[in-house]
Amino acid sequence: MLFAAYLVAPDVVMLPMVLCLGVMVMLIAFTNTELTLYLVIMSTLLSPEIGIGGGSSEAGTTSSRGVTIRVDDILLTLVCLTWLFRMAVSKQLNLLRSTPINQPILWYWGASVLATTIGFYAGYVKSVYGFFFVLKYLEYFVMFYVIVNDIQDRATLRRYVTVLMFTCFVVSLVGWSQIASGDRVSAPFEGREGEPNTFGGYLVLLFAVALGMFFEDMDQKAKTRWLIMLGIILPPLAFTQSRSSYLAFIVVITCFIIYSSQKKVLIACCALGIVLAPFIAPKAVVDRIMFTFTQKQEEGQIAVGSMHVDTSTSDRLNQWKSALTVIFPNHPIIGRGVTGVGFMDAQYARVLAETGLIGLFAFLWLISRMLQVFKEGSRELEDGRLRGVALGGLCGLWGLLVHALGSNTFIIVRIMEPLMILLGLVMAALLIQRREKESIAKPLESACS
Repeated sequence: MLFAAYLVAPDVVMLPMVLCLGVMVMLIAFTNTELTLYLVIMSTLLSPEIGIGGGSSEAGTTSSRGVTIRVDDILLTLVCLTWLFRMAVSKQLNLLRSTPINQPILWYWGASVLATTIGFYAGYVKSVYGFFFVLKYLEYFVMFYVIVNDIQDRATLRRYVTVLMFTCFVVSLVGWSQIASGDRVSAPFEGREGEPNTFGGYLVLLFAVALGMFFEDMDQKAKTRWLIMLGIILPPLAFTQSRSSYLAFIVVITCFIIYSSQKKVLIACCALGIVLAPFIAPKAVVDRIMFTFTQKQEEGQIAVGSMHVDTSTSDRLNQWKSALTVIFPNHPIIGRGVTGVGFMDAQYARVLAETGLIGLFAFLWLISRMLQVFKEGSRELEDGRLRGVALGGLCGLWGLLVHALGSNTFIIVRIMEPLMILLGLVMAALLIQRREKESIAKPLESACS
């Protein structure tokens, strides 16, 4: 009834609906973590946004500075707080499982807190929104620990993968419905402007996971499902017209050629794709790529020889220049704090400017450990589907690292939440498999002795 009322009068019903959902989520989270996480996964791409203060839905996710939040932000916060409370009540907070990313998480989040606190008192961080961003980083990490600590069997792992892919299936169909409009495809509930770059990054990651499972899953019927899923994801990804996502996609395919055992199949498909591309590539996609160098000359464009780079790319290049030549020389160690440098739509430049060398090194350390976990999973896991998830996560993360050159990829909830869930699933799968092998090895050792 509340949802129906929201469709009729969204502004009036939004607050009561969110409060009711919040109470319901907290009750479910305290008793059934798995069901709550299903809600979080689906809400990541299928939840409306709420404007606060001077923000508007037109600001978009990347350009918004704390004035727009989504229902999935609220759900994620409630789940994390409830899980921590439940762990405290059961006196299990000291039982967090040891993983390779524990230390880099602590260092990166600590650097963000320190930089933002210093930046706040120095006047660079103008409001408490910087601390909200820092708390969001913590929520991503807590989400990882919820997955790792609560999952105890492979069947549960597979159910999470199913929910992730079902959500991707639904939003991809929504993307299909937008193609005919001629506008850039974006995720649902992103306002009139939308964030195609964010949606493109999400689709690249889930495409990689589907491709990994297609190669590694031993179930032939499941292979067919993953192949269909790949075909469903590709058109919306193409029509996001996100150049960062195109580059990320190329890197994903390259990484599959490097890491996958199906190298010959991939190389043959790539060769066929290159031959057919001039004939089947949509005009909108070709125009978007060429727009980088064919936009009519405008103020603010950067000249590269006799050519001018489009204003969007020029803005990102100027942000890199500002971070490296203006902010970093004056604040090299700890930066100016999260949100203390204005808007920067380039992950690495932003991390350097906001948290300095300490934060950048911690961030790169965290990324390297995430790659390590995915790589170990792609080599060690005996379950074919989960091994495919790990392989897809590995190649997808490499793609996101390129996507982050022109986007705040590792801040955006619609990318980071699925990424941390995938990381948690692979880490949990490794821990479960190692525990099972240890339980088998101990009786054998005692029998031999």
